[in-house]
Amino acid sequence: MRHAIVFAALLLLLPIAARSAPIEQAATHPEKADGDSLIREHQGFWLGDLTFPNGHSVKVGLELFTRADGSVWASYASPGRGSYDIPVDRISETGGSVDLDLSFASMKLSWTGDHFSGQWKQNGDTMPVELRPVAAFPRKHRIQTPTPPFPYHDQTLAIASVKGVTLGATLTVPNGTKRPDLVVLVHGSGPQTPDEEGDGHATFAVLADQLARRGLAVLRYDKRGISRSTGDYEASTPKDLADDLTAVAQAMRARRQFARVGLVGHSEGPMIAAAVAARHPESVDFIVSLAGVGLPGVDMMLLQDRAYAKDQGAGPADAERLLRYARRYYETIVQIDDPDTRVSTLKKLREGLPADDRALIAKYKMNEGSLSLENAASPELRALLMSNPQKDWRAVRCPVLALNGDLDHQVPVESLGGIVAALHAGGNGKVESAVLPGINHMFQTARTGTEEEYSTIDETVAPVVASRIAAFVQGQVDSSVSRD
Repeated sequence: MRHAIVFAALLLLLPIAARSAPIEQAATHPEKADGDSLIREHQGFWLGDLTFPNGHSVKVGLELFTRADGSVWASYASPGRGSYDIPVDRISETGGSVDLDLSFASMKLSWTGDHFSGQWKQNGDTMPVELRPVAAFPRKHRIQTPTPPFPYHDQTLAIASVKGVTLGATLTVPNGTKRPDLVVLVHGSGPQTPDEEGDGHATFAVLADQLARRGLAVLRYDKRGISRSTGDYEASTPKDLADDLTAVAQAMRARRQFARVGLVGHSEGPMIAAAVAARHPESVDFIVSLAGVGLPGVDMMLLQDRAYAKDQGAGPADAERLLRYARRYYETIVQIDDPDTRVSTLKKLREGLPADDRALIAKYKMNEGSLSLENAASPELRALLMSNPQKDWRAVRCPVLALNGDLDHQVPVESLGGIVAALHAGGNGKVESAVLPGINHMFQTARTGTEEEYSTIDETVAPVVASRIAAFVQGQVDSSVSRD
């Protein structure tokens, strides 16, 4: 979770820069009919080569699509860097051309016979670009990438949430089943698509495939402001995400298609699931926590920082000095509401440290991720630091399966103990938990558990994970009881 907060920024072509501008709800030119719109006429995947003034060339991709609310939108991809589904900040169509703004560049495209041609502007430079149609962006094939024939079918849904947000979703239902149990996959932190992609893996796509092959229906959705979902991701808080998940769970129950509806969350996801189950118990029949957060926000972040410092080679004494600084940093974020004042205060805090402390921070990269000034203004980070999910876990009454890997460095196993203790303290006796040996934060079979290892492992999700989830869902005592 610590470095997932800046997941989108790490994917960009340029140095890390938070996308602070709100995503505009732009549409095609109001005078154009749908049939006359370049964007609507040429939806799909477009790929081309971009050559920078220094001679460096990269593949750039653009997907044009219709969002869940019917508006047109686009996302950017850099396949060579394994970066996909980066939302544009703005898209508009005027005078026969399409204008797109990204946080780090802009494009102006015109239709030229059978392709788009135009200009890419970045850092004061203007470069020509041509984008031609492709069936899909090139991606690294992993051993568990779902391949046909599929014993299930997918359906695209649009789900209305609060404040006018419409969520794009994919419902996967096993063939030939009547009223299967449904699991809603709940993302970890960061601007996630339904597949929860990162490090060359599509974790939720693989997990959905594995669960559907075991007889479970699966619902995946875009976070608000990402891909097919409308809204503003950058301004979202855990409460907004809980509202969205509540809308999803209630919409699925209203279909009267499933025997039970449960939530399967990863990393930050179980914390959101617990909030929904605590406030809307009628909407949730069970929860599965995969590396879920079960401790107060600051305590959780400090556990992550300790593991990260150790991974960077810090000894016990250096780690303690770094954690003292991290605690002051987080407490400052919690105490100061105004983002600009928060950032300036943190900058002064860092500049006021002794030189050897500043050197230590730089040496062990403890000025990145949740400890970076770029992310100090984030409402999501502050909300996470101020959160205490144990309150919600204590109020959860439905059955819970909580799993962690013993090689998890992002949500260490101490968090699992926090979840179980809170559930028991609230009187929930329907709790199963396990620490899976040799499993990392992404639930891959791993050697070290470090973040750097994720992309080097060909396996996306260890098969034991889907097996444990399916056994838990299908083996509950009240499995014969369905609830509408």
